[in-house]
Amino acid sequence: MSRSGTVIKALQDPNATAAQALVDGKIVVVEPSELDVTGAASSGTSTAADMSKLLLMFLNKGTYKDKRVLKPETVAEIFKRSMVSAIDFTDLPPISDKTGFYYGLGVGSYDYAGHQIIEKGGALAGVRTTIVLVPDKNAGIVVLANLNLTAFPEAVRAYFLNQLLGMNPEADQKEILARNEQLKKLMAPPPAPKNPGKFNGTLQSLMGVYENDYYGRCEIVQDGAGLKVQCGPAKYPATLKHWNNGAFMMQFPGATQTPSVTTFMIGEDGTADSFESESLGVFTHVREKK
Repeated sequence: MSRSGTVIKALQDPNATAAQALVDGKIVVVEPSELDVTGAASSGTSTAADMSKLLLMFLNKGTYKDKRVLKPETVAEIFKRSMVSAIDFTDLPPISDKTGFYYGLGVGSYDYAGHQIIEKGGALAGVRTTIVLVPDKNAGIVVLANLNLTAFPEAVRAYFLNQLLGMNPEADQKEILARNEQLKKLMAPPPAPKNPGKFNGTLQSLMGVYENDYYGRCEIVQDGAGLKVQCGPAKYPATLKHWNNGAFMMQFPGATQTPSVTTFMIGEDGTADSFESESLGVFTHVREKK
């Protein structure tokens, strides 16, 4: 234990430059996300080592290695509870109806075994993380997993908290494992229909440029005998395959990406006016001005 607090870092591969995931029995490389814009949550991307420094700074009330980063009252304001959140099935033990869950300024918190737990979790393609603080114990943990659809960080978190607070560290592991299996089934792509209905239109009627106020433009173009989607100036690709009746599956690359059901609204001229993706929303066909 250092004077600034106890920190444990859990990494599956501390020297890896890209994450790996097991897909259909094969190891697939998941390239790191390149974030060139500022977002409310995804701006906080870093390494385990640097997140540990952040954790130590919070535990030491705003100071890291004798250098003041934040005022103590600022740290207290960040941890202050300002919003109550309902507990749902994605909140894994030890979080429960008994602990409650609250939001502060960029962090969550709950009460467990008589202690206030401060936490921040997040995920991107190929990674999932959590930072957990127990301020009155001057202890914390940073956990990184090289897969985003996994309860691994929560399992480590529960083991750490139970051990730190004098309880059986294995107490919640079976339940977390069972819940993890439920999450995997929930996130799995739907089974292919045995007798898919025919798409009554033509693939050519779906081609063109589509626009969404948030995501910008995507173009649907011919790809051999089928179609593909190219999004943004970089033409980020996705496959578009017929699924059933008027529904298609849009699939972006990446071991952790799941296909999205995509449907088209056909106009009076027989071509698509728009398409709607379950994950991206509605895109409107950009018509050429005559």
